[in-house]
Amino acid sequence: MARFSAVVQHLVHQAASGAMVLVAAGLGSTAVTAAEWPQYEVNSQIRLCPLASHDFAYDTSYLKNFNVLVQGKDGWLFRSEAELPEQYGPTEEGLLHFERFARYLKETAGTELVLVYQPTKGLVHPNKLSDGYKDAFSWPYARSNYLDALARFRQAGVVVPDLGPLLDEPEQDNAYYFKRDHHWTPYGARRTAELVADRIRQMPVYQSLSQQRFETRRTGVIRKDGSLQDAARRICGQAWPTQYVDEFRTELAGGTSGEGADALFGDESMPPVTLVGTSNSKGAQDYNFAGALQEFLGVEILNVAVAGGSYDGSMFEYLMSDSFQASPPKILIWEIPAYHTLDSVEFYRQVVPMVSDGCSGQKPVLQQTTAVKAGTNEVLYNGGGQFLELPSNEYLVELQFSDPAVKEVDAFIWYVFGRKDRVDLEYGERVETTGRFMFELPAGQSWNDELFMSLDLELEQEQVSDGLTVTAKVCRRQDQ
Repeated sequence: MARFSAVVQHLVHQAASGAMVLVAAGLGSTAVTAAEWPQYEVNSQIRLCPLASHDFAYDTSYLKNFNVLVQGKDGWLFRSEAELPEQYGPTEEGLLHFERFARYLKETAGTELVLVYQPTKGLVHPNKLSDGYKDAFSWPYARSNYLDALARFRQAGVVVPDLGPLLDEPEQDNAYYFKRDHHWTPYGARRTAELVADRIRQMPVYQSLSQQRFETRRTGVIRKDGSLQDAARRICGQAWPTQYVDEFRTELAGGTSGEGADALFGDESMPPVTLVGTSNSKGAQDYNFAGALQEFLGVEILNVAVAGGSYDGSMFEYLMSDSFQASPPKILIWEIPAYHTLDSVEFYRQVVPMVSDGCSGQKPVLQQTTAVKAGTNEVLYNGGGQFLELPSNEYLVELQFSDPAVKEVDAFIWYVFGRKDRVDLEYGERVETTGRFMFELPAGQSWNDELFMSLDLELEQEQVSDGLTVTAKVCRRQDQ
């Protein structure tokens, strides 16, 4: 059986890499799709090793993303924390911050936010869970909470396409997710784009956008050795077969490539719709989500998603870009896997001032350029005979490092009567942000009377280059 399975995998691999042509005696040659390849019933007995069920096996930063692998049916793998949660969306406090961000984006830039809150693997493929695990994951409860999260986002005034139909569709040959990977398949991306486009076409702003015609065609296959099976290989030393699915590309009708949607920041003629998001939207392999959106909407899309940037990386990068500041889009589509709760107050304290470009266009009330080293550095001090009354809820801090490679710093804000606040600032390694950070000072009933005194920055050794300096500013918040 093992030898037969190896032969089958070899034949499939040849079909994927050899111009998609199979030759059979008496039939000649014919181009085939992944779904049309010869099908063989091979009973794979590969199962996760016992070690994979223990938290301590996920002992690297990479493996922590897969805690804990769960064996499914038919060779499927799941992640218990990311793909089998039963609660979704932010707390009430997080929802208020989300609403504030979306409202400020529309009021300041004229940009309407569309949230694509992608359902998890467990929500879409519960039938692939083993019978023994179904008691640990209540699909009806999870489904109800997911749909409730969509409704609560809508109550915050944001356009949220209804992806609920994805949870009720019958099983078919084209699966929404890869069996052993955390990404959606091209089919999943296209089906989601269809539902998202249905909702966007109902937006009044969509009616003002000029229309073009896009066409999608099959261009080959995607060979997927999934991320979950890679984690299983590292922990268990086990290997699963490669999965193959059809690959697609979308072009402007008439043969002109639609890759203009990936235009460089600063292009004078920017598309009216921008897509930010994760590797589902733009990564090492293209699942054609942006392309399918262009086909269904008839509108060019600027795709600035960032692989490995989590839910926030591409949003940070885009809002601080010249592209957004000079020519904000009419519609901003934000693709996020639903295992992100969007609950982080630190995220909103950073992203809101990015909409209005931080301290740009106004004179700072405090400013200092300081040489910094590894460890703790005082970079601003409100004193020296010129104390300024700076209530916390009225101001923000902006930092500009001389080295754009600085992507992580901890900020400690001190107040007149000894109170302290901490903000952890971090961009993913693949996020390009030019060494610039910004964040609001804390606000709320317990903070509004606190007066800013000083700012300390703490950097790790690997973030510090020779001659590193930072220019720190305090300026008024523009969202009030």
